[in-house]
Amino acid sequence: MIDTEVRKSQRKPPTNTTPLALDKLPPFPLVASRLMQLLAEEDPDISEVGRMIAAEPVFAARVLQMANSPLFALRAQVKTLSHAIVVLGLARVKSITVTRVLGDFVAPVLHVRALRGCWQNSLAGALLAEKLARACKMDMEVAYVAGLLRDIGRLGLLVKYPDSYANLLAVSGEHAFDLMNSERELFDMDHCQAGAWLMAQMPFPPELTEAVVHHHDTPTDNGFRMVHLIRIADRMADALGFAVLAQVKQPQFSEVLQELPAAALPRFNHDEAVLRAEIDSRIQTWS
Repeated sequence: MIDTEVRKSQRKPPTNTTPLALDKLPPFPLVASRLMQLLAEEDPDISEVGRMIAAEPVFAARVLQMANSPLFALRAQVKTLSHAIVVLGLARVKSITVTRVLGDFVAPVLHVRALRGCWQNSLAGALLAEKLARACKMDMEVAYVAGLLRDIGRLGLLVKYPDSYANLLAVSGEHAFDLMNSERELFDMDHCQAGAWLMAQMPFPPELTEAVVHHHDTPTDNGFRMVHLIRIADRMADALGFAVLAQVKQPQFSEVLQELPAAALPRFNHDEAVLRAEIDSRIQTWS
């Protein structure tokens, strides 16, 4: 029986009010929220970005630590914030910052193995989205951030209700329940709906919000947009062994590959074992 820590509301709340399941969710650090807002501008002030990060020494140190982490596989060591901004570029600084912010957000619950798996799934999806974007000749930094944010709703739910969410994962895995249906039964919303609300509170472009809300949807048009790439990254993470529910049957890697545009296939690494090992190695550098 799934723990009913969250009392369901009788009706869905209006979109301009906080959903019951996300009420009093721990906020992102103020400096992080301001920084993401600044980085979301079309032409952000580089010096202001540096000042904002430097104003919080602990956060600045963690951003530099992340920049030098094998997670990002950079060729040169980044020694100062100004060096990071100039050498890496604002887009890369944004992806590093979002990774650090989300990592700090979920850190209090990462001692729970099942919940740690959710975070690793987010990282795997981000790293795969970046690789897929290169093959598809799309923006790699946007793809990385979209892949990382795609399950922000799940991260919000597990941070707010770690025991309930860990129990939900155990029960859904044991009985092969559909995870999104289980989320709706327990929280009165699934992680895509939770993600839609969370994204509305932050200054991210519609392209990223679409990826968060619709990355589980089967494409119904002939175009290939970021949301379609993120769907493939999500399914590929599952196929490579980074699924949230390891007990449930996952798609085959070869099957997911066929969802890529034909022109991109020759530019993507088809060696499943090598790709899995690389992604796993980079995820394990997280601390």
